[in-house]
Amino acid sequence: MRETEYAYAIARIRANELKMLGAQDLERLISAESYDAAVRILTDKGWAQPDANSAYDICEAELESAWQFISESVPDRSLLEAVIIGNDFANLKAAIKAKFSNHPLESYMTVPCVCPVEKIIKAVDEGEFADLPDYLKDCAYEAYHAYTEKQSGQLTEIIIDKACAAYKLSCADKAQSSLLKEIHTLTAAVSDIKTARRCVSTGKTKQFALDAVSGSGKLDSSALVNAAYDNKGLAEAVKAPGLEELAEYADGDFTLLEMYCDNLITKKAKEYKHEVFGPDAAVAYYYGKLAEIKNVRIILSAKASGVPDSVISQRVRELYV
Repeated sequence: MRETEYAYAIARIRANELKMLGAQDLERLISAESYDAAVRILTDKGWAQPDANSAYDICEAELESAWQFISESVPDRSLLEAVIIGNDFANLKAAIKAKFSNHPLESYMTVPCVCPVEKIIKAVDEGEFADLPDYLKDCAYEAYHAYTEKQSGQLTEIIIDKACAAYKLSCADKAQSSLLKEIHTLTAAVSDIKTARRCVSTGKTKQFALDAVSGSGKLDSSALVNAAYDNKGLAEAVKAPGLEELAEYADGDFTLLEMYCDNLITKKAKEYKHEVFGPDAAVAYYYGKLAEIKNVRIILSAKASGVPDSVISQRVRELYV
């Protein structure tokens, strides 16, 4: 596919970026006197009206709309499925957990996704995975049996998370998107840092931790796990090329680590937003929308809970526009 075939998509994206929330919009949302007032600001900007005071349906509607817009704009939608493929693995994880815990699935399933939610639910309900896409099939079988035979929810999550990290990187290669490769490498590294630290805090063996980390990022898995178990701090172990800034947050609070990761993804997206060839500008826009929607979700949830404006300001992420 010629890279110039994305010219139409990029032109549409440039126009749509003008509708995204800016710094002033974010300040208005944070300072809104109530949840309802914040919602009115959003609906005035073209967001959907939420039902039953839910912070999530308005955000999910906006996310699905963003994916639909990208899908209709790019010349080959399949090459951009890498931006949402992680939701398929999250849905597999949710379906397995829900089956054995009797929790309602509706509150766990994530859209947009590539594999229909109904297909994943049916496969898990029946314990038969032959009809799932190849990228989910083996992972689903292994994770399901980890839960049913070893009663290990943690092992189930590890199996799915490792398969997800590896497949997202392969999708980025297929899409020939430098931005996707950078993002998936970063998120894999952050996931491995959290996994190693959780294994230590829950008393897992070092070998368990080595098996648990994905190894799909730039990090040296052995060095990371050894540092975690030797209680030497992870800063030196995570100073891989391109991840140097991550070292500052590797030993700190997970919330700050995740916020830094989100902000770095937005920063990377902004670096690629003016690319005129290939899929990177479309990828950048979608991740920009993810950042915007995450901020709205944070603000609306905080407004519904009566969180002070000063605290909300500390929680919001960097904006794309």
